[in-house]
Amino acid sequence: MEKIVAITVTYNRTGTLFRCLVSLLEQSEPVYKILVIDNNSGLREKENLRQYADKYDCIDVLWLSENTGGAGGFEAGMKAARERYDADWYWIMDDDAYPRPDCLAQLLDFQQQLPNVGGMCPLIYGIDLREYQFYHHKRLEGWMLSERQIVHKYEELGDVVQVDANAFVGPLFSRKAVETVGIADGSLFIYGDDTEYTYRVSRKFGMYVVKSAIIEHQDPPLSNNYMSPDVWWKEYYSIRNKYFLIREFKNNVIIRTMAYTIITLKILKLMIAAAIKPKYKGYHKVRLKILKMAVMDGLKNHRGKTLDPVRYREWISKKGGVLKT
Repeated sequence: MEKIVAITVTYNRTGTLFRCLVSLLEQSEPVYKILVIDNNSGLREKENLRQYADKYDCIDVLWLSENTGGAGGFEAGMKAARERYDADWYWIMDDDAYPRPDCLAQLLDFQQQLPNVGGMCPLIYGIDLREYQFYHHKRLEGWMLSERQIVHKYEELGDVVQVDANAFVGPLFSRKAVETVGIADGSLFIYGDDTEYTYRVSRKFGMYVVKSAIIEHQDPPLSNNYMSPDVWWKEYYSIRNKYFLIREFKNNVIIRTMAYTIITLKILKLMIAAAIKPKYKGYHKVRLKILKMAVMDGLKNHRGKTLDPVRYREWISKKGGVLKT
């Protein structure tokens, strides 16, 4: 029997995490081990998770001493799945993802029919908006590795579709793929780590989305989060990590330089807007600093948790709150 290890990373979200764990426990194809990576949650959340996990022999928790972001959590989880359990399959998902009961069985059934499988991805269904999240199933194109979703409508989707990249919402990676390309890169901290890893896999193996394998997923809030100063740290990592992806996957120096130039020019436009637009009143210098840091750290390849979200939010809260819109 193949060892399938499910890995999920959590940080102060036992509400969604427990629902994720129930979904994993109810799979028609049994999971060998469920590994939860706790990114140094608060004491109450840790205790709630400890009491829950103690009820099940198949659930293990890896307690991290600091918040290493989603990327660091998945890196630690894949490393542990390889070393502790000698996993045959690595099933990766966020803690707000809920695979339907036959999801794993569908993925495993289809992998037997496909050549050179590195990763099998379930189709992601957003349970809040009640729409499929096709934007998580990607093709990467051009110098900038621009993302394009595989389809726009469910009816356009074939039974199995090959992709370049996918969100960490249920992809199932083979032992051979992990042995070949390694584990997730924790140095990205958050944002883009799933694109980086799945693209690393798809460049050497087949990476497929299976229409009949469904995983349910929370939808992001209906707002432009980057408009609020307290979450600009997210934009920082999105921009910074884009430079990392270009560096990793664009080996031609001329093309890489042109890609850097294009992305930097785009950020310069944002910086000009940050300096002059009235809606940034009181936050002009903050936004300029964040954007400049993202570009410089991206170009200089400064990795890891270079901007601490907790400290940033504490600092920005002293400046007064939310922007005028």
